[in-house]
Amino acid sequence: MIPFAQALKELNLQDVISIVSVPSGYPSPKLINQVLRRLGGRTFLFESSAATPDIVETIQARLTEHNVDRLDALLVTHCHGDHAGSAGITAGFGRADDERAPIYLHSAGYRYLTQPDATFLNETYEIFLSRSHWGLKQYNTLGDEGIVSSALRKRYAGYFARTPKSALRFVDYGQMPDGILAVPTPGHSSDCVLYYDAAIGVAVPGDTIICKGHPDRPESMEFVIPIFTVLGQAYSLAYERYLQTIRRLRRFFETHAVRVILPPHGRFAVTDPHAWVAFAEGYFKDIYRAFIEDFLGDRDEGWRDRPFMACDLNPYIPSAGAHPISTPSHSFGMLCMLADEGFLSMAEDPHTRNITFHVEKEPPQQYVARLLAEDPGPVPVYRSGYRLS
Repeated sequence: MIPFAQALKELNLQDVISIVSVPSGYPSPKLINQVLRRLGGRTFLFESSAATPDIVETIQARLTEHNVDRLDALLVTHCHGDHAGSAGITAGFGRADDERAPIYLHSAGYRYLTQPDATFLNETYEIFLSRSHWGLKQYNTLGDEGIVSSALRKRYAGYFARTPKSALRFVDYGQMPDGILAVPTPGHSSDCVLYYDAAIGVAVPGDTIICKGHPDRPESMEFVIPIFTVLGQAYSLAYERYLQTIRRLRRFFETHAVRVILPPHGRFAVTDPHAWVAFAEGYFKDIYRAFIEDFLGDRDEGWRDRPFMACDLNPYIPSAGAHPISTPSHSFGMLCMLADEGFLSMAEDPHTRNITFHVEKEPPQQYVARLLAEDPGPVPVYRSGYRLS
């Protein structure tokens, strides 16, 4: 990882790529890196941030600073507020009322833009449900008013501007700008994609690949695995899909000349894509090892013989990226997968909605390592004219 400006200069991309950092609207990470690409007389912007007036004003001011009169395309990696919230407004920058540049995104998440109020309310309940599933909250103590009015969620109301479906172009339907490819990378959310500009070897990965650290402290630079935001017992699917995403990107980086990855959060560009693959594989292997050896091996606690929840694993996971919210989502997905395979049983309390697991038979030592080593097969790549079969 090296600072953005250094990477773009060393790769001679400073005249065609600019990093436009704007507030995310979230407490953490505070900024999102929009990527401005000038391509054959056209101007593309990757990512948009929240639709609050102050952030919209900042985005427009930053575009003006970069001598952008109007956009020819806005490409969204996934429909979270800090990546897509203001897409309908930003796509209209420099254009007449009700006119927008096409907004490219995966079809799985578009309702956040077309029906933001209903989608936000539904997500509010699901956020607290997921926290209850992991064992961090008890759902029956929250109540409708406590959930809807919670400061945790209330501050995010209004982060999406309502946008008509006619403004959207679905990359998984082959509605792509010429010269740009998209690779589906589900896990963090169902609609994640990585965009790849083959002409210059630049990848824009969304939250699939993020990093943190300070440019003046190289030892602080590290990758971070994002939270899984797929809810309920579908977490086993989110977990398995993220492992599949790692395998797919490993193959994609082997077969495509990716010169640099420009993550949406953090201050660094990634010039060695395989370094992220090695980190991500190591992270999930380490969580599994900690579960098998440290957690189940803790005879004082006796986890092999009594029920446990995903949050109980946190103290046993020393890996870089362990986080009080993100890590339980990864652990929960792993545990759900093991329950699907019959190694664990699972039960949900009808009142607290806490999900507990119990060991039924010994999980294999190298189970996750074997999953990660599987051949991903042909990597699906969306391009202009591609159609789902």
